[in-house]
Amino acid sequence: MWEACCILGKRQPYRYREVSWERLGPVRGGRIGAAGPDDQMSVATTDPTTRLDLAALAEIARVRESGVLGQAGRLLELFDFLAQRSADGRPPKEAEIALTVFGKTDADAVRDDPVARVYIHRLRKRLDEYYLRNGMPTGLRLDIPKGDYRFVCVAGEATLETEAPPERVVAAGGRKIAWGLVAACVAIVAIGGNILAWSMLAARPAVSEGRLADSNIWSEIAGSERPLLIVVGDYYMFGEYEDRVQLKRLIRDFAINNKEDLVASQRGDPASVERYSDVALQYLPASAAFALADLAPLLREGRDVQVTLASELTPDRMKTNDIIYVGLLSGLGPLRDAVFSSSRFALGESYDQIVDRKSGRTYTSEAFLAAPGDQMYRDYGFFSSFAGPTGNRIAILSGSRDTAVMGVAEAVTQLDRLARVERKTPGTGDFEALFEVKGQKHVNLEAQVIASYPLDGARIWSGDRANAARYPAK
Repeated sequence: MWEACCILGKRQPYRYREVSWERLGPVRGGRIGAAGPDDQMSVATTDPTTRLDLAALAEIARVRESGVLGQAGRLLELFDFLAQRSADGRPPKEAEIALTVFGKTDADAVRDDPVARVYIHRLRKRLDEYYLRNGMPTGLRLDIPKGDYRFVCVAGEATLETEAPPERVVAAGGRKIAWGLVAACVAIVAIGGNILAWSMLAARPAVSEGRLADSNIWSEIAGSERPLLIVVGDYYMFGEYEDRVQLKRLIRDFAINNKEDLVASQRGDPASVERYSDVALQYLPASAAFALADLAPLLREGRDVQVTLASELTPDRMKTNDIIYVGLLSGLGPLRDAVFSSSRFALGESYDQIVDRKSGRTYTSEAFLAAPGDQMYRDYGFFSSFAGPTGNRIAILSGSRDTAVMGVAEAVTQLDRLARVERKTPGTGDFEALFEVKGQKHVNLEAQVIASYPLDGARIWSGDRANAARYPAK
C-alpha cells in the first residue's frame, strides 16, 4: 500500500473511518441484513481482485492531479477511496461506501440508500468528460465497470487531444449556417480543437480573404509574423446540490471563474462545501461560433494560430501573441483590466450596461427582455484594437449579449459594412468603438457605430494612473 500512496502523492493513508462489518449483521441470501438480538455477528468479506499495476496507479495520479474532480468535496473523496481500495485489490461494497465516504449510519447503509450509486454514476460521467476533453496520451483510461465499485485501466488508442476531423464545406449564395455546424464549431473551440474546422461555417468567396486582410482595422494583425491567439470568452459554472446528492441547479457567479475560485470562496464555510461543488462545466455563448466564422478569412495558410479559453489565458501569452478576443463583455477574464483601464467606456450596474464616460450616457441592452417576443430591440457591441505590452496587437470583438457580438463581427469583417465602420472610427492605430445593434429573436439586423475614441495603448501598460476598476456582480 505504501507504493500506491507514494504514486498518488500521499504519505499517509486516506482519512476514512474503518468500517465494522460485524455491526451490519449477517448476510442473508446474498444481502446484508440488520443484526437482531439473537444474530451471531459475522463479517461480509470482499472477494479479492488483482491489484492495480504501476501504469494504472500512474493514470489514477494523472487524473487526480488534473483537477477535473475539484479540490474538495464528496466526488474527490470517493475517487480517493476507490483508488486506495482498487490499489489493494479490495473493491468495496455499496454499503461500505455509504458508511465510509458519506458518513451514513449503519441503518441507512443497510437500507437501499442510493447515495453510492448516484455518486458512482457521477464519477463515471466525470471520467468520460475528462477523456473526451484530454484524450488518452498514455493509451490507457480509467473505468468503473458496471455493477462494480473499483477502478480498472482499459487500453485504448493513444491520442493527444480530441479533435473533429477537418472538413471544408463551401456554401453558395447567401449566408446559411446550420445549427449542427454551429454546435460542432463550439465543441471544437471548447476542447481547444482544430482551427481548420472553422471553414465549415465560412461562406465567403476566396477573393475576399486578401481584401479583408488589407483593411485598415485588420492589416496589422493579418500581416504579423507573431503567433495569433484566438481567445474565446467562456463561463465557469458550478453545481448546487440538495442533500449532497441531487444536483439542484447550475450557478454562474461572476466572482467565481474557475474551480480554484470556488474552493477559495468556501474556506471557513464548511456548509458550502457540501452544498456547492465543481461539476467541470464551462460553456461558450452561441455568438462565438458565428463570430469565428466571420474571422476565418483572416487566417492565412501557414500562420501559427491557436485557440484558448479566456479563463485559461496567461500573462505570458498576452505578451508573445497577437490576440483576437471573441465573446461577451462578461467573459473577458484576464483581458478585462487591459480593455477598460484607459477606456472612455465603463461597465454599469450590470454587464448589460455600458457607460460613455465622456458624454455620461448609459446604454442598456434590451436583448434579455425583448428576445423571446417579436419586437425589435437594441443591444450594444464593443470593439477595440490596441498595442499589447510588447508591441503585439490585441483586438476585442465583444458585446453585452449574443446579438451584439454577432452584429459587431459582421460589421468589422464584411467589406461593405467595414468601410462604413472605418469612416466613423480612426480605423488604424489604437481606438475603441461602441455599436448599437438592432435585433429580433436573437438575430442581428443592423449594427452602426454610435461613439468612437482613440486609445493610448502605451498608457494601458505603463505606470500611469488607470481608471478605477469596478465590475458588475451580475
